[in-house]
Amino acid sequence: MARLLLGTGLAFFVEGIIIMPMARQRRFEYPGGIYYIRARGVENEIFKDESDRKRFLDILSETVYRFKWLCHSYCLLNDHYHLILETPYGNLSKGMRQINGLYTQSFNRKYRRRGALFKGRFKSVVFEKKGYLLPLNRHLVLNPVRSGLVGSPDRWRWSSYLPTVEEEEAPPFLFTGFILSLFSKENRALAIEKYKRFIFSGEAEKFSWRDLKFQIFLGSDFFIEKIRQMFMVHKVPKRDRRSLSENGVREVLDPLLGRGWTSRKDRDALIYEAYIHHGLTLGEIAAYLGVHTATVSRAVKRVERRNSWVKKRMGGQVWVK
Repeated sequence: MARLLLGTGLAFFVEGIIIMPMARQRRFEYPGGIYYIRARGVENEIFKDESDRKRFLDILSETVYRFKWLCHSYCLLNDHYHLILETPYGNLSKGMRQINGLYTQSFNRKYRRRGALFKGRFKSVVFEKKGYLLPLNRHLVLNPVRSGLVGSPDRWRWSSYLPTVEEEEAPPFLFTGFILSLFSKENRALAIEKYKRFIFSGEAEKFSWRDLKFQIFLGSDFFIEKIRQMFMVHKVPKRDRRSLSENGVREVLDPLLGRGWTSRKDRDALIYEAYIHHGLTLGEIAAYLGVHTATVSRAVKRVERRNSWVKKRMGGQVWVK
């Protein structure tokens, strides 16, 4: 029986024919979502030299840590980049705005240019982890080979391949553990060798996007139905100024900030939780507390500096279990 998916920015049949295609697709963001990301520049180069690529990876590192993402893979080409990101808190768009926005500012300052650096919004495909993570990872790290930049993936410094096979030190934001565990949970050296063979075995075959459904999903009908149920049952109405002041903000902040705190450190932690984990804006939190937005911003930055210090002392991302 055909099932119609409505109220999602698209209207289509899970089994049947696509109808009513929309010009601007909705982002399907939810806790635990995993995405294949691509962002392309408006010019031939968004990375002109090595320092540009390092700056981008620094921004990516801070964003992954700040929003508590898992970055499984990355690849920086000349005019675009690819990422595989998992979002335990369902905050993809907020973090991607930070990555592209901060990098654009840095790039424009350095090269004395103005305007957008990326073509519109980033592209994202939400996929079923089982069955698609490994093929998409292989597709990602083989991009430099298929683009004619190098002859093999181990010749390209700016992807996650070399850190994954431990031929280069892994950046602190890269989470290689899960991908390698799919090859061997007990023997890491064996997992790495199997992973290498898997990547090189795909050089002759191009990833097929034929399974892509409605331009945004890679997965079974059961997977798509599960997302549909999630968004139909837990759909949050669009918030306007009145609903924010009357209901939306207070529903989150009353039990969080309304319970009080015993120190500035405690208050900062609660503000940070409201901003990062609940997605409220600095202005909304400031209005609730009756303080200036800059006060809230400073609280968030204090927590981030404290977390960054702990991260360095622990040798990585302390929140990854």
